[in-house]
Amino acid sequence: FWSSLEGSHLTWLMLVTVFGTIAAWSHSKDNEHVMPYVLAAIQVVVCWMFYLAWSHSDPFVANLPAPANGRGMNELLQNPYMAIHPPLLFTGYASLVVPFAYSIAALCYGDITEGWLKTVRRWTLISFVFLTAAITLGGRWAYVELGWAGYWAWDPVENSSFMPWLMATALLHSLLVQDKTGHLKRLSIILAIAGFFMTFFGTFLTRSGVVSSVHSFAESPIGPNYLAYLAALMLISITIYGIRAPSILPSESEKSWGVSRESALIVTQFLLISFAAIVLIGTLFPIVSEWLTKQRITVQAPYFNMFAPWVGLGVIFGVAIGNLLRYGSNAMPNGKKIVFSSIVFAIPCTIILVYFGDVMSTVKMKNLIAQLVGLYLTTWAIGCLIGDLYYRLDTLKWNFKLFITRSAGYFGGWIAHLGILIAIIGFLGNYRGMEHRETVKAGQSFEYYGYKFEFKDSGIEARTKLNATAYTAPVNLSRDGTFIMEMDPAQAVYPTKPDQTFNEIAITGNIWHDVYLVLVDFDKTDGKRATFQLNINPTVRFVWFAIVIICIGGLIALTDKYRGNKSRDVIGGEWETSK
Repeated sequence: FWSSLEGSHLTWLMLVTVFGTIAAWSHSKDNEHVMPYVLAAIQVVVCWMFYLAWSHSDPFVANLPAPANGRGMNELLQNPYMAIHPPLLFTGYASLVVPFAYSIAALCYGDITEGWLKTVRRWTLISFVFLTAAITLGGRWAYVELGWAGYWAWDPVENSSFMPWLMATALLHSLLVQDKTGHLKRLSIILAIAGFFMTFFGTFLTRSGVVSSVHSFAESPIGPNYLAYLAALMLISITIYGIRAPSILPSESEKSWGVSRESALIVTQFLLISFAAIVLIGTLFPIVSEWLTKQRITVQAPYFNMFAPWVGLGVIFGVAIGNLLRYGSNAMPNGKKIVFSSIVFAIPCTIILVYFGDVMSTVKMKNLIAQLVGLYLTTWAIGCLIGDLYYRLDTLKWNFKLFITRSAGYFGGWIAHLGILIAIIGFLGNYRGMEHRETVKAGQSFEYYGYKFEFKDSGIEARTKLNATAYTAPVNLSRDGTFIMEMDPAQAVYPTKPDQTFNEIAITGNIWHDVYLVLVDFDKTDGKRATFQLNINPTVRFVWFAIVIICIGGLIALTDKYRGNKSRDVIGGEWETSK
């Protein structure tokens, strides 16, 4: 029931209400003093969303006369990924209402307790996991449905879900520093409010039509109301923060902003927040430029891609060195041994990735260098992660059960960081993606990247599907004389839009690359001639695999029994913090 504007808004409202109820029932004794403020903040959000559902997106309005055959879903959305993506996304959005409400409550009450930290961390982790899964499924949908052989185009609506993810990730790192040092309390509050704000900002972009997007399927007059709410939310939050923030004092513990794990976490936060600002500027630039110059200037992917590699580089070093450092000191137990052994470990790993990933076939020298450097540094960082985990387990005499019991938070973060690094390996494949277009007659074949594509003698076949007619071009795929499979790219025609065709992509391959085949056009008279677009997409499957690992890491971290500053992680027989 979450399709269209009415369904999605109702789903979001339901989830906010459910999560608010769970937050009220499950709060600890440490949070009893702030619960009136928490519930008040959540109820304000619920009341406003209920008003919008009643006034602008009522799902119960009668459609009279009743249509004999409903319009159904948008043809592009008739995909299994789109049955899962929206509820996951709205779950990620809605769960951020709890950190937001607790942040407003902390400001009103004037203090932050360990109970506050525990609750905000748990709900932020929930949002992180669901947003990660939702964004990935949205990218997967674009990859298999739109026919441009990509999964991320820095589209405004893609960015609108990415920015809350960046804020939630930055908040998780800020909460770690807050837990260990008692500092960054105000920053945690700002990030919680900003993350929640970004969820409605993204909905405003999606529904208002102020920016063009391949993902905007339900524009409506609700946009101005979202804008008014965003303005009110920002004004109220800034006012409360400006008045009450001085009462949120850091602990009396001594800062350790030198070389330590805290400093690595702060650098990571800086990268995430800066990247969120860069994405926000690029997303809003067309609107601002039109307002200032009466001419809309659209920011394309090259703007974002100019910054993304440098952020990725910072993340690589942050993950590698940050995990080796310890809280409150510049100590790196076994650090030198791990770093130098990882330098050696990265050499064969890079050679394997370069060879099987066919990196040396890259045409542009700049792209080749970026891949070689990126692959080496990423595998070096993976080596550092593995080395750190090895020595921690070795200290415990490989008692894995004890390790997980005392340090599930650290282990969940370790897995999530490993997933991030594997994803970076997958992203580097974008530097060498290949595209080829060929027009062939039935019975003819063409070769590309070692594969042979034979358009079968039968030509175009009209195949009846459950809800469409697919004009399919059967292609036999083989390599080195060995038949692999039949690929069936098609153009589908739906009865609701008989004058429009929709791509049905054929995808196969292996872990090192995808073979991505699109039927661009065909002879409508006899179907014996067709034009194909072929893409070779290196290491794209690394990305899908990495996201699963990241989500698993987040779920493991959720199982961590929060023990505040008393939780310990093994270092030389003594327990440090669990993350």
